[in-house]
Amino acid sequence: MTGKEEISGEQTDKRFMIQTFLFRMEKDGVYSHTVHAGDIQAAIGKWIQQIESLQETDYSYNPAEVKNIRLQYENGKMKQQLEKEPFFLHYQQGTKPMVVNIDKVNKGTPDFIATVTYLTTEQGGRKGMAASGYKPLIKFDGREELTSCEQLFVDRDNVFPGETAVAEMRILSKSPFRKSLAAGQRFELFEALRLIAHGELVEITNLVLKQ
Repeated sequence: MTGKEEISGEQTDKRFMIQTFLFRMEKDGVYSHTVHAGDIQAAIGKWIQQIESLQETDYSYNPAEVKNIRLQYENGKMKQQLEKEPFFLHYQQGTKPMVVNIDKVNKGTPDFIATVTYLTTEQGGRKGMAASGYKPLIKFDGREELTSCEQLFVDRDNVFPGETAVAEMRILSKSPFRKSLAAGQRFELFEALRLIAHGELVEITNLVLKQ
């Protein structure tokens, strides 16, 4: 999708590559899982993978229910409302109908696309993975300002120490960087004062930030 539009008073390229969905179900409390995907159908598959990886924890369902959800989804027995809001899934747990609500989180377009390389643990980087949605501090070459930066990784959910990934990125404070960013510009990512990654801007999608 191409074209330009005004978002919150700022001109941006219109290209929604990665979307954010919140899956919610009330069952002995409220279970919620955030999923990043290209579309809502892909998000369902990722949600099922997520609850499978979290089963038997406080963040998911028991293994029998997770298996039941997987089987009903794969066998086409899970009812879905995905064409219009409210989005939801409907499945049977024994004789009891269960509803999973899906909220689409509108983040707007990213500020820029970048490649990011995480330092290894031995180089002083993170000990564990960085998940899509992770928000370290960012510092651009030639600038002194730091701001929080959300990363949504393209074609993967997690990046481990030593790995390189492409990410859509959104910065919290935009005004200091108006007309100051360009493709090829380098940056560093920090946790507090600890350097954890470095990267390079590939494309500036928020035109207010573009040189």
